[in-house]
Amino acid sequence: MYYIAICDDNSDFIRYMKNMLLKSGLKNEEVFFYEYNSGEELIKSINTCDKIDLLILDMQMKKLDGNGTARLFRNQFPSSVMVFCSGVYLPTVESFETTPFRYLLKEYTDERMIRELNVVVQEVKNRLIEPVVMGKWNYNAVKLKLEEILYISIARNGSNIYVNPKIIKYEFENHITSKKRLPEIYSVLKNYGFEYAHNSYIVNLNHIKRKTVKELELSDGTVLSIARSKEKQLRVAFAKYMARKY
Repeated sequence: MYYIAICDDNSDFIRYMKNMLLKSGLKNEEVFFYEYNSGEELIKSINTCDKIDLLILDMQMKKLDGNGTARLFRNQFPSSVMVFCSGVYLPTVESFETTPFRYLLKEYTDERMIRELNVVVQEVKNRLIEPVVMGKWNYNAVKLKLEEILYISIARNGSNIYVNPKIIKYEFENHITSKKRLPEIYSVLKNYGFEYAHNSYIVNLNHIKRKTVKELELSDGTVLSIARSKEKQLRVAFAKYMARKY
């Protein structure tokens, strides 16, 4: 199921965009639409939304405009696909601070709008296809979501996978093992927020709580050293990740 929010002070345009999206690679039975007629209404409601895969946001609205709405939305949904849509409002530097994926004009023909939305829908689908990491724990095979992993280190016969201790199902052991070597795992995860901080481990950038030149602290309090040879690589990767997130 795809969860799509459309925020526009024109209800007719909301209906129009729903129709265009359903002509752009989505089926009615696989989409749940949220409809909002103001930025204030959207922001007031997002705390009750567990998931929004795509936000289509009008730039010109009374009181809270598109830019202000986008900043507040990003605090709750940092990785959602966001598309700005406007009639006469032109994009500014501020418009791109919240990393919109597209900036659409309401004056587009139906054909142009569908063509643009085809790209948007494909991006939404691509982001939802995330790899999983297979490991062994307590003599059982386990399938790990990336958000569950703190970091992965080199081991004698493969790799050790360290998971978030808040995950109760893995609380009896501090790591999970994998027969795959670290470089092989990194080749799969490097485009999903994992980076080398040391030759001996890769870290989930989403779990970095604090970083200095020599060490980093993870969300569970674990402190790891940063190799001098990897510091710049990690710093650049972390900066890009944070820019996309916020």
